[in-house]
Amino acid sequence: MAFILALVTLSMIWGCDRGEKAIDEITENRAVKQYHKSKKDIDKIADRQAERYESIPHEDKDGN
Repeated sequence: MAFILALVTLSMIWGCDRGEKAIDEITENRAVKQYHKSKKDIDKIADRQAERYESIPHEDKDGN
């Protein structure tokens, strides 16, 4: 009996998770979340590249 109860509980948890994903997919929230995550990742990469560029020693305007 405990096995059946555990199995039902796990299936309910799994079902709720799948339902939430399905709702996100239908309402396009998933795409919006992915867009915002990608944008943040790109901003972080751009910031790191800017820091690297600034750390490169630049020649003086005189050419020295």
